[in-house]
Amino acid sequence: MKKYVKSYNMFFPNRIFGILLYLVYPVLIVGSLFIEKIFFDNYVILITTTVFVFIIECMADLFIFAGYARKESSRHEYLKTSVKYIQIFKRAFMFDIVRRLLSILIIMSVTSAILRIPINIAVFITVSLILFIIVSLCILRFFDYFVFYYIITIIMMLVYGFFIIIMCEKNIYIISGIMITTSILAILIHIKILFKVIKEGYHD
Repeated sequence: MKKYVKSYNMFFPNRIFGILLYLVYPVLIVGSLFIEKIFFDNYVILITTTVFVFIIECMADLFIFAGYARKESSRHEYLKTSVKYIQIFKRAFMFDIVRRLLSILIIMSVTSAILRIPINIAVFITVSLILFIIVSLCILRFFDYFVFYYIITIIMMLVYGFFIIIMCEKNIYIISGIMITTSILAILIHIKILFKVIKEGYHD
């Protein structure tokens, strides 16, 4: 596990970014719940938390794997000088998936528990959030500029909002099962595309 974390951290702009991503981000999200509970309804807070997680998870990727889905990207050219580059990237990318899933699951589980959100709604919101973040990242990683990341994140977040409204009264568990399957397929397809581009770019 240590090798995976070390490889992942190599793609960070600096150590401060790591502290923000691993510690400050989840603590602030969960900590803010207790302040928000004074002023807002529980479901409003749930929506707010979901929005914050969506934005942070997507925008943080701008500093990690932005542009990696296209061959002509010049991100982290210095890593390509290492004979272990592909191995380092594989470990980093796999840990990114684990870190991202754990962060979302922990934050949303704690949020739902504190706000006493019914389990079916909590599962639906969490699973749908994971799906839309994964799909967003599959698109975002074809770009490496802030403006594209920002615009695409906002668009995907709006689409996610419409999806929640449309699907909230359907059979949540069946929809959640479909979304989990779709998430896995999206990850596998993205891995195939990303690793193909990385290998081609490395040999160039």
